[in-house]
Amino acid sequence: MDQDAIARRTAQALLDTRAILLRPDRPFMLSSGWAAPVYLDIPRALSFPLARRALLEGAEARILAEVGHAGFDAVAATEQGGIALGAMLAERFHQPFAVVRRRAQGFGADAHIEGALRPGSRVLLVSDVTTDGRSKGAYCRALERAGMEVARIFVLFKWGIFDRVAADGTGAGLFGLANWDDVVEAAEARGALPADDLAELRRYLADPVAWSAAHGGIAGLDATP
Repeated sequence: MDQDAIARRTAQALLDTRAILLRPDRPFMLSSGWAAPVYLDIPRALSFPLARRALLEGAEARILAEVGHAGFDAVAATEQGGIALGAMLAERFHQPFAVVRRRAQGFGADAHIEGALRPGSRVLLVSDVTTDGRSKGAYCRALERAGMEVARIFVLFKWGIFDRVAADGTGAGLFGLANWDDVVEAAEARGALPADDLAELRRYLADPVAWSAAHGGIAGLDATP
């Protein structure tokens, strides 16, 4: 399955499971600090067996295409949204698995890591969604302090409008299955979202920084979330 087909299938799964929530009149405040008219409920999508299978098959295909069988030795998940996804992917790839926490759970270089990873392991960092990528940079640094090498960062969904992982001090590339352009294309083709909501989503995507600032969120990548 090629990348475009995976992106379409991902967008369709998210739309079919109603994992995409549009609320232009009451903006969502994302954990990254941005205000947005839209929110992704990935755990909801994963609770549907057929959607879960489609997303996991797409993830496996994209990871193998981007990283390869020999490109990583372990899977680490970001806390909360990445744990279920990371555990399922680690099982598919028969790789060790651990969780990376935002806050230290103890002392020492590995205080942010729950699980057993061999120092020097090349780690695939897994999460559900990324907006601007700042938190992913922090997770990468925690793994690197514990002696790991972050091979790549995989997410099911990239916001795709202000990614900045590379600018945050990590050389790990970030890739995913789909972004908002894929969702808009699928929604238009299938009439899956109300026209007014879709129009507002397009306005947001055209200038997300201004939209966020006008609706109570941060107003730039240098703002503190």
